[in-house]
Amino acid sequence: MKHRLSAIALLLVATLPSLAQSPAQTPAATPPPAVLSQPVPPQPVGSIAGHPGWPQPKPADVSSPDAILAAVYDVISGPAGQPRDWDRMRSLFLPDARLIPATILPGSPDAASPNTDAIILTIDGYIARSRARTATVGFFEHSIHNEVEQYGNIVQIWSTYESRHTLADPMPFARGINSFQFLKDGNRYWVVNIFWGAETPTTPIPTKYLPSAASPSTSINSNFNGDWVGQLEYRDFQSNQQVFLPTWLTLNPDPDGNSVKIAYTYDDGPTKTVRESSTLTFQPGTQKATLTSDTDHTSEAFEVQGLAEFTKLNRGTLVLTGKGKENDHPVDVRLTLTLRRNLYTLRKETRPAGEEFKFRDGYTFTRAEAPRT
Repeated sequence: MKHRLSAIALLLVATLPSLAQSPAQTPAATPPPAVLSQPVPPQPVGSIAGHPGWPQPKPADVSSPDAILAAVYDVISGPAGQPRDWDRMRSLFLPDARLIPATILPGSPDAASPNTDAIILTIDGYIARSRARTATVGFFEHSIHNEVEQYGNIVQIWSTYESRHTLADPMPFARGINSFQFLKDGNRYWVVNIFWGAETPTTPIPTKYLPSAASPSTSINSNFNGDWVGQLEYRDFQSNQQVFLPTWLTLNPDPDGNSVKIAYTYDDGPTKTVRESSTLTFQPGTQKATLTSDTDHTSEAFEVQGLAEFTKLNRGTLVLTGKGKENDHPVDVRLTLTLRRNLYTLRKETRPAGEEFKFRDGYTFTRAEAPRT
């Protein structure tokens, strides 16, 4: 028994060094928590780049701030029931542009400082609203005074407007201010937003945003002057397609104060340059005018609408209506002439008796030189 205990003791003594040399067992390290990757936001896409199929504009419509402003007023205007060219309107605006009328909320406790809101419309939202209204009511709007600011590629125009149901209305049914924002993109401009408010009895338009009456003109024709550049657009009778030709214009007012010489030069294809000239004469003391060709000396007589305001401001819009011929058939003729400081447009429409007016041809020009007045 004693020998057995001794053997066990010796065995324990022999194994102690090996136990001492074995490393202590440590628990496995806890791995760090996994880091969840954050999604990378997509690269922003611009409004223009994001809509590659957007309607293309007429180059003359978007060539300058004055031109695109006039195009907006023109495309939204027309008699009751006349379809507007909504694709032309879309071509003027960024696809994500907004049209924003300010509204006065009914029941405001303080009429002098009423509660207001703003209606945010997309282009298609504005079109839907306008289409419903113009189906039965005529609407013509134009600017009477503009304040223009530009820095780099951003432009703002504070445009005082008047609205009428027909061009013959002596007084507008509404006035107000349109705040236009434009983007310059290379050689063209885009409408970014229009934010507008109508004049009210408690918020009359300040004098500084109205045409100056400090020095009224005594002649009708003094602003018809200088050299202009733009394009002729016409409807080809055979193909019924719209044709665009680069065009140059020279206007020379006659010393009599009532007439203006109009000379067009346009490129009608390789090695074919066409020159045409005519004289527009306003008959003093009447609402009448004649347009005489300087080539064959034929004359057309017109009744003129808007002459009094045009004479006072020396710019604005005139509507001339008369009789003419188209393919040897009698037609009614309507000419809409708009003259601004840096913009001149002339639109011709015709109709056989009992039909609607249809576009025949049109000119759009901006000045090729600084205005003389």
